[in-house]
Formats: sequence, C-alpha cells, structure tokens
Amino acid sequence: MQIPAFLLRKLYVKGSLENADDGFMFKIKNSLSPGTAIGMEPLKVDDNEYPLEDTVVKSEDVEVEASEISEDNSFPIKVGVEVIIHVKGDQLEEGEHKIDISLKTKEAGNLAFDVKDAL
Repeated sequence: MQIPAFLLRKLYVKGSLENADDGFMFKIKNSLSPGTAIGMEPLKVDDNEYPLEDTVVKSEDVEVEASEISEDNSFPIKVGVEVIIHVKGDQLEEGEHKIDISLKTKEAGNLAFDVKDAL
C-alpha cells in the first residue's frame, strides 16, 4: 500500500527545524497508524546528503543511530508520539530548507516525502 506524499507530509511537525550545538534537528509525529521502521535512507537537506551514521532517531525511551535501524533492530513509530531526528554536523543557515525523508516500514514499505521548513 503506497501512502501519498501529501499525507506523509502531515507527519512533519511544522516549525520544529532548529540548530543544535552539534548540527540540527527536527520532529515528526505519527498521526496515521502505528508503524515500524526497518530501514532509513540518508536524509537530504537542500540536496546535501547526510550519512546515516551521523543521524540519531529518538522517541520516548528509544534512541538509535539511523544506520542501525533494520528488520532485526526495528524502531517503533507510535501514533501521537513525537520522534526527534538529530543530524550531527554543520548547523543550517537561517532561511527556508527542503528536507527529503525516506524510510522503509514493515507495514507500508518505502515511505518517501519532502517538506519545507525555515530556521
């Protein structure tokens, strides 16, 4: 079952993009149905790709490096729970940015969408 990008964009918490001491972060919040991430593609911001090793995904009491998400080490995406995606590296410049997000779920296969947010 392919979920349309316009629905997936609603997962992104608008206005959550912010710089951190060691990079930047943003939030997604599942409002559709429970899911299980079993893989993730490198994030792209303004067409710059960020390695999975530099991306940390956390929610509630679970924190995992994006490169470690797999079928054997899945990441639960619960309804109504915010997931913070923290990318270690350079901070982003002020202004609008396009973020490309792509992950693989057990339930719906590959989910890919892009959003725009500003610092």
